[in-house]
Amino acid sequence: MPEFRRDRSVEPIPVSRNPAFPVHAGKSFVVTGAAGGVGRALSELLVAEGARVVLADIDKAEVYQLATALGGDEAGVHAVELNLLDQDSIGAAVASCLSHLGRIDGLANVAGVVKMAPALSHTRELWDLQFGVNVFGTFELTKEIAQHMADGGHGGAIVNVASEAGKVGHPDMIAYNASKAAVINITRILAVELAPHHINVNCVAPGGVDTPMLHDVADKFGEMADASSSDIFTYMANEQLGRHIAPVEVAVAISFLLGNRVQAIRGVTLNVDGGVTPY
Repeated sequence: MPEFRRDRSVEPIPVSRNPAFPVHAGKSFVVTGAAGGVGRALSELLVAEGARVVLADIDKAEVYQLATALGGDEAGVHAVELNLLDQDSIGAAVASCLSHLGRIDGLANVAGVVKMAPALSHTRELWDLQFGVNVFGTFELTKEIAQHMADGGHGGAIVNVASEAGKVGHPDMIAYNASKAAVINITRILAVELAPHHINVNCVAPGGVDTPMLHDVADKFGEMADASSSDIFTYMANEQLGRHIAPVEVAVAISFLLGNRVQAIRGVTLNVDGGVTPY
């Protein structure tokens, strides 16, 4: 059985906790997957940076609780239920977002799902689920919100969350790898096609972020390798940072790409992986 340990040559680099400034004051954003690790961190950050935000997630109870914790209606923070596998749910969520915000200046597509199995055991159902959420549902939501931005003539910004798995890939995650590679490619095409509408489209590719999803991956690897999931989770820490990536570190990158000052940064996939991905 392999030992899931790695020697560290440096002490872990602390997560930077800088003050938030109102760089998004007057802006209105939608965050999908808002109840998850990165989505929650991004929602908290955008609110602290002065934005009005609609939090969208399939976990209705959790996302409504988060909206309340962040100030609720009085703070311009609202929650909507969103199931990216259901076209009716997508349409209803967009209508709710517009009802709450009036105008949408930015969309962060954070919601995603990963299911693991060896390639020879990867069923059509696993492909359909992961592409349904990570690609098809995300695209349909993006299309509706981009249409709103185009019709309104005010432009906006869209940031997709892919993964370093979409660039380098990992065993036992073939459909997830492919779905995130598709997100990266879609980002480049949307950046070109939506540019005439003054809509800027970019992407981030996180590495191993300390989220419930990564813990689930470690648990699954533990089952498959008959090894300790805690040892595997420790092994998955970033070597240069000496720790896992914090959700807020991904959130900061997304917030940056949602801003007005990055118009010359278009169609890129920004690695937020602690230096793991070579391109």
